[in-house]
Amino acid sequence: MIMHSADRESGVGGGEVDVDVSSLQDDVAVPRRNGEVVFESPWQSRAFGMAVALCRDGYFEWDDFRANLARAIVDRGQDGVDDYYLRWLDALEASLSGRGLYQRAELEAREHEYHVHARDEVF
Repeated sequence: MIMHSADRESGVGGGEVDVDVSSLQDDVAVPRRNGEVVFESPWQSRAFGMAVALCRDGYFEWDDFRANLARAIVDRGQDGVDDYYLRWLDALEASLSGRGLYQRAELEAREHEYHVHARDEVF
């Protein structure tokens, strides 16, 4: 559940963790078109959803994720929607590794499995 400022104030969401995507402003703002979040590929919406769900479920704090996203954009840059969501993944990895929930070697092993078709891409 993505909560907006009005929802937090009114208590809508039953005590859910505050994941306020609208708090991402300026360089870290989520790409939008006509007010709607933009995804150009399915993996982008999956990455977005994973970060929101993991934060909501308490695996990391939204403020930490936002800081990691800003750092990734400054460090690696971003030019367009695809680059933005690549930085989003960088921030997700940093947020999870900062809590000891992510091992780089394990991710690299999974990436290799997908590249050599040892793992089914459909989930």
